[in-house]
Amino acid sequence: MSDQKSTETRHYRFEQIRARELARGASDDEATRIATETVDKVIAAEDESK
Repeated sequence: MSDQKSTETRHYRFEQIRARELARGASDDEATRIATETVDKVIAAEDESK
């Protein structure tokens, strides 16, 4: 996977997680923190399932 594609994928997943947390009622700062902590775990889990 190219660096550009992996960066875009990571950013896309980050925004998905952040949006989900905002919808749940988290503050913007909290949603960003949770997305930052979670995005690498999600991508790693997806890579393992392939």
